[in-house]
Amino acid sequence: MRAFVAIDLPDRVIDSLAAFQAELSATGADLKLVERENLHFTVKFLGEMDDPQSSEVLSRLGRLRLRKATVDVRGVGAFPSPRRPRVVWAGVTRESEGLVGPIAREVIGALEGMGERDDRPFQAHITLGRVRSFGHSRELGEFLAKQSDRSFGEAALTELKLKSSRLTPRGPIYSDVGVFRLE
Repeated sequence: MRAFVAIDLPDRVIDSLAAFQAELSATGADLKLVERENLHFTVKFLGEMDDPQSSEVLSRLGRLRLRKATVDVRGVGAFPSPRRPRVVWAGVTRESEGLVGPIAREVIGALEGMGERDDRPFQAHITLGRVRSFGHSRELGEFLAKQSDRSFGEAALTELKLKSSRLTPRGPIYSDVGVFRLE
């Protein structure tokens, strides 16, 4: 199975993010927007895993004692930059990064040696869309700059999930494989 570790968001934050996605579309940029039901914080992408590997991931995640947090989902941007956007994202405030970051570091540490290697430092973000071509990317970058401090609301982070991703022609379908309550 193709797997990743994620934290889901409350409906009111997803509603706000989905409304913003409609505004992104209005820029004319060639975007593949993430489906509403797939908006989440990715903590660690694992990639393809067999049953024994996924069982080991579940075991390691089950041993963690992580603290729940409430974060301010605020700000938008693009990777690698708004001038050359490939991925459009929503983030969290600096203070909230200080709450999500420790959760991510513990998960990443616990899963050392499992899944795909990623040496980039963790940055709490919610992928909103991927740029398919650079048509209207200037307009998209200008729009993102104007919305850089956009607020999407507070999100209580209460569960960590191991999810599977099944790719289909209409987009990925995510399923919860394991759910772990944050304390």
